[in-house]
Amino acid sequence: MDVCEVMQKAIEMENESERFYSTAAANASNPLARRTFEALAGWETQHKKLLESVYVTAEATDSCPALEELDAEQIQMIEQAKSIFKGALQDVKGALEPDPTLDDAYATAMAKERGAIEFYKGQLEETTAEAERELYGFLLDQERGHLSLLATTEEYLNDTKYWHFKEEMWMVTG
Repeated sequence: MDVCEVMQKAIEMENESERFYSTAAANASNPLARRTFEALAGWETQHKKLLESVYVTAEATDSCPALEELDAEQIQMIEQAKSIFKGALQDVKGALEPDPTLDDAYATAMAKERGAIEFYKGQLEETTAEAERELYGFLLDQERGHLSLLATTEEYLNDTKYWHFKEEMWMVTG
């Protein structure tokens, strides 16, 4: 696939993911899940804008722009996760009721992120153009961060005590 074809496919994936995350956020009663899905929807929108920019440039010049020419912001997932957790904890009023819809939402979300990871990994392996390799590597890192955030928040929702134990393990093992 040439870069324009890759961008068209990637834009479709980002659109679909953004719609899914927006719907999942609107349907989530759990503040942590809602904030996680809201953040992911926003990041997918940012990715779509980036990909559209790449597409326009690639179509005009017949080549992929260099990553430093693009308005590509590297999301610091650890900092974002802290912010999501902090905001969600402020939203909690009393005990949280279990939300059975979250299992399906998280499974679908993780499948979407794994699909995006495989897509960008495949493009990275197929191309020799340095600008494309940088772009696909950047996008691959972003999608891996999304998957990590989903895994972390799902683990917290499913087993909060174990999550706290694991997060604080470094103090015990020094």
